[in-house]
Amino acid sequence: AALARLVVEAAAEAVASSGRFTLGLSGGSLVELLARELPPALRDAPEADPSRWLLAFCDERLVPPEHPDSTYGAYRVGRGRPG
Repeated sequence: AALARLVVEAAAEAVASSGRFTLGLSGGSLVELLARELPPALRDAPEADPSRWLLAFCDERLVPPEHPDSTYGAYRVGRGRPG
């Protein structure tokens, strides 16, 4: 929950100062953690405005989203592995 709050605080500050927030996302256990903790943190901070976020997948592999090694696919379904 603390990580999600830090992300949301940084997002709110970036959106206020430059109109957007850029976040690099890795895979693994971070996927499930953010899927669980980020929505409640965002509800408490509407100024963080996720529509102003630019997301980048930092360790994405050249595989289809349905592949178990796809970081994008894991985030798309909101847990550590797509499926």
